[in-house]
Amino acid sequence: MIAAVLLVLGLVGTVFGGGIFTILVLPLGVIVLVVALVVATWSRGAGASAHGDKSEIEPRPLPHTNRPQPGTAGTTSPEELVDARRRAQ
Repeated sequence: MIAAVLLVLGLVGTVFGGGIFTILVLPLGVIVLVVALVVATWSRGAGASAHGDKSEIEPRPLPHTNRPQPGTAGTTSPEELVDARRRAQ
């Protein structure tokens, strides 16, 4: 029990006692913690409003058929493509 109290007092004394840890690392840690809390709060609020609001128009799904549309290229074999290129030359 005494060792735990001494360990806690040693850690607190190290953090607030001075040196490079207090001057550089502690303020950076506080800044990172504050930014993380702000971003988490902001993203949670943005996510709730996006999921709760269905007033936006959702895009239609793209049409899909297995048959080619008129005027578009259908499925061809490599031999048919070679023949078409020879005719075009």
